[in-house]
Amino acid sequence: MDKAAAGIGRVSARTKYSYGIGCIGRDANYTLVSNFIMVYLTLGVGLSNWQLGAVGIVVVVARIWDAVNDPLMGTIIDNTHTRFGKFKPYIITGAVLNSFFTVLLFTHFEGVSEGLFVAIFAITYILWGMTYTMNDISYWSLLPNLTVNPVEREKVTSLARIGANIGLFSVTAAVPALTGGQMTTMYPLIAKVVAALFVGCQLLIIFGVQESKSAITKSDNHTSLKDMLRIITKNDQLLVIVLAILLFNIGYFTTAGFGQFFFYFDYGVYGGMEFTYFAITIAVAQIATLALSPLFSKKMTRRQMFTLGTAGVVFGYLALMCTKYLLPMTMVLLCIFGFILFAGQALIQLLNYVMLADTIEYGQWKLGTRNESIVYSLNPFITKLASAVQVGILSLTMIVSGLNPYSEQISELDHNTSLSRAEVLQKGNEIVASIPEQSTAIMRIFMLMVPLCLIVGCYLIFRTKYKLDEATYEKIIRELEERAKTGKEAD
Repeated sequence: MDKAAAGIGRVSARTKYSYGIGCIGRDANYTLVSNFIMVYLTLGVGLSNWQLGAVGIVVVVARIWDAVNDPLMGTIIDNTHTRFGKFKPYIITGAVLNSFFTVLLFTHFEGVSEGLFVAIFAITYILWGMTYTMNDISYWSLLPNLTVNPVEREKVTSLARIGANIGLFSVTAAVPALTGGQMTTMYPLIAKVVAALFVGCQLLIIFGVQESKSAITKSDNHTSLKDMLRIITKNDQLLVIVLAILLFNIGYFTTAGFGQFFFYFDYGVYGGMEFTYFAITIAVAQIATLALSPLFSKKMTRRQMFTLGTAGVVFGYLALMCTKYLLPMTMVLLCIFGFILFAGQALIQLLNYVMLADTIEYGQWKLGTRNESIVYSLNPFITKLASAVQVGILSLTMIVSGLNPYSEQISELDHNTSLSRAEVLQKGNEIVASIPEQSTAIMRIFMLMVPLCLIVGCYLIFRTKYKLDEATYEKIIRELEERAKTGKEAD
């Protein structure tokens, strides 16, 4: 984009930082549930094999329902017109309701039967997903309405991803340090704190973010369900980037989901601070990468950035796989390899969000209507679908590898009120030391090698099918601006 165009669509500092900081609470809340609900249920509550299998099925079914629900929610938002806009009412309503269900998910219903526990979890988890959808779609749909300037859009997206990573890694680092040996006590307390943070951060968005008044982003069209299907299926670049993000998210979520289990079972220290140190390392990697992304954008094309990020991911996965077998498994090496892996991951994730936003203008240019919420409804759709696959992989791995019986033994220690925390940790480490190497090897394959293949697949799809580069996008914006002046629609 030339210098004259670069001055168009500037976003105020107040809007940028309100939008970015608002993401902290959202991702803290989402991370607590997506990354730790299985840890809480297996190592804290303690599930039998049939309960673990049932919970895995519940999560998959709930995510499939969310997959259907997300585009419908996007259509509802696109057809909403209030004096507060069409996004903010759903942002705050979704946050309040979802926070309530987050607290309920981490409530220990002691004394209920195994079947009733699964039923309570199923209802709560489904409602949690539906209310998070309400907030998530409206939050990300707001992004393309802040500016159509690609430089400014990347800056806002970077701040949002930095906020997301602060929320994600604050929870990821703090939860293991606070819960080891006292999970059933600490998880409910943490859930209440995170839920309050979620609502507070969304209030910052409500009062601090101002939408753009661009002629391109102004849209009063009504969208039917038939239109929704047309908007999705006819936007070929949207379908390409959705498939790429799906493969990437399954790989990334799978690795993240195994994180605490890896340090407890494979590294071999139950209740230690190793996972917290690792989480801090990858937080620094991701936040630093996102902070430097404007510099990368000046020096490199998106294709080059995507290639660089993928190279870091591939190296990181292969190096981590080699630890213990070909390389010593020390915290120094794990942190170095993790830093490289998650720096690359952050770069790819940033590009995925930006390219998804660009398909909104592409669809507007190609189809004649602007549908931010429908496009962004696919983002939580693929996030939840990827999360469902991740939970399925995790549950299956825990059962097939034989790790779940060891989790049950640890949960029994956590419930034993006659033991001090130090005694729980000591006995927990004795249990961990008895785990056969074959079981941890199976876990490592699903944690590292399967995600590696998926993320390489994401890269190949991007390189061969995604055609919406910087020059093409700039041409589309110029034509949309001309149409806005003349009132001409797409052919």
